[in-house]
Amino acid sequence: MNTSSKPDRLIRIVLAVGAVGGPLGYAVGGSLSPSIHASAAQAITSAATANPVTNTLHIVAFVAASYLLPIGAVGLAVVAYRRRPWLATVGGLLAVVGWLPFSALTALEDLINRADGQGAYATLIDRFSTDPVMGSYLIVYVIAHLVAYVILGIALRDDIPRWAAACMIASSPVTVAAFLVPVAARLPVGAAALILLFAGSAASAPAILLSRPAPLER
Repeated sequence: MNTSSKPDRLIRIVLAVGAVGGPLGYAVGGSLSPSIHASAAQAITSAATANPVTNTLHIVAFVAASYLLPIGAVGLAVVAYRRRPWLATVGGLLAVVGWLPFSALTALEDLINRADGQGAYATLIDRFSTDPVMGSYLIVYVIAHLVAYVILGIALRDDIPRWAAACMIASSPVTVAAFLVPVAARLPVGAAALILLFAGSAASAPAILLSRPAPLER
């Protein structure tokens, strides 16, 4: 009996859950967020007037996503590694590094909620969210994870359905578009990007569950 089979299966299940749950949590949290790419004053007002249930759910979903997204990225890289080890390694590392700052960005969302509608905190939050520390987190988050999913989509094109790989790749330019369109269009465009990422990642879960380590070369 292979004593490593159960731990290996558990690892694959965790990676598959991350691949599905991470983008799902991100999509749910983004869709329920009271404001997208708004100034601190606008975000504080929006949070204070938002439905408290959906606003809480958006934070919970983002917290879950902050844990699951890096795990799911590892799962995608594991699947791609056998055929395209270099692309899998580069894409997986970029995705993990790109998702690590998501926790800090989620904490910023929670801080806005804790302002309780008091506009006096807007200047401090604006200064905090644009200082070198948070600025560096945002730059790494945006560049690394967007490039990563283009690379991973290319690397996975023969391991998952082609449409899923295409969704994964397309999610990155659509995400960029969400930063460029007028404010009123940012939520639907951002939601479309997250749905593409979720569809591509979720369709990869069966491949993650069936994955096996690549044989070591002697």
